[in-house]
Amino acid sequence: MKGYHSFRNYLRYYTVILLFLTLIIPSKSQNVLEDTIEQLSSDAVTGYIQPMVDSFGANINSGFPGSARIHRLGLTVRLQFIGMATLIGDAEKTYMATAPLPFSQQPVETATIFGDQGASVSHPAGIEYQFQNGQINTRYMPFVVPQLTVGDVFGTQLTLRYFPGSLVTERIEDFPEISLFGVGVRHSLSQYLPLFPVDLAVGGFYQTFSIGDFFDSEATAFFARVSKSFLLVTVYGGLQYETTDVTLSYTYTGPLPPGDQSDRNISLALQGENQFRATAGAGIGLGVLHLNADISVGKVIVASVGIGFGI
Repeated sequence: MKGYHSFRNYLRYYTVILLFLTLIIPSKSQNVLEDTIEQLSSDAVTGYIQPMVDSFGANINSGFPGSARIHRLGLTVRLQFIGMATLIGDAEKTYMATAPLPFSQQPVETATIFGDQGASVSHPAGIEYQFQNGQINTRYMPFVVPQLTVGDVFGTQLTLRYFPGSLVTERIEDFPEISLFGVGVRHSLSQYLPLFPVDLAVGGFYQTFSIGDFFDSEATAFFARVSKSFLLVTVYGGLQYETTDVTLSYTYTGPLPPGDQSDRNISLALQGENQFRATAGAGIGLGVLHLNADISVGKVIVASVGIGFGI
């Protein structure tokens, strides 16, 4: 039982670290982020949060096993911790937005969630409207996931990603419950091509991630991998098609035009703009220790590193 509790405590601490890296900001600031979004109309919030949706989707669709070498019949059991980071450029820090009536309906450039100071517009009556400031000042958006891969059965491997939100809510009071689940399969094509000089594999992955009732997402990825091993080192690359669908739900608390009785309960469907990527990387195997790093280029640029233990 002592070992079980130690392992459970380890998972708790790991999940807290994962959340910190995922959200960039501590739990208390999460309420600030939600409050900020609740002050944005459905028209304004899309441009404000879209760069975060893009970076989140690119991150969560990264870090899948790189090597295409899968035996027809064998034993693979490997636990990995994958860190990803999407680069945030100047283009992701601003967007064009329109102030609510009675202010001018001419779009102005203002800060996204990754930006700095929000723009302000004035009205002839002497009143002023201030757009929301950015909340996450960073050059990269990190993410961390645990990943378990098992196989090999008829040239196929199964990969799982999972952690329960209860590990966080038990540890940090008033933190919105989060959850992550992902499942994927990879299948060897090399087994059908005897003496082919490189290893080939194809696969797919499906994931869900949620933060309370505020943020729900689904992500899918389909990829082809090629790799070549040289003693302890394996170099790999591939192409991938992916989608990320996010549902953002909140209660709008900002101003409405006089007489406007619009429903303040907002639910928006957003999509990550990253759909295609090319990946190149390398890994090294040192007995039961496995290290790898790669970079992916698509609509956004993502770097990932992994440390794994197993066979």
